[in-house]
Amino acid sequence: MDNLIIENKGDQIILKLNKNGFDENYLISLVKRLEIESFAKKSGFNSSILKISEEINQDWWNENGEEFLKDVKR
Repeated sequence: MDNLIIENKGDQIILKLNKNGFDENYLISLVKRLEIESFAKKSGFNSSILKISEEINQDWWNENGEEFLKDVKR
């Protein structure tokens, strides 16, 4: 048996995995990522949300970075 078989069944795609060919923890994280991507697609997010998140992150570091890293040796 191959490690991965993909079947197209009309409105479904069925993945069959040989459990000896894949690490279970990796598969769990992969399925969780697919689920998150599905939710993001349903929500209407697009790549512009990444720019907003980067701006929020940069603003936070600009305002809080020194305090956050005050006890870290540089």
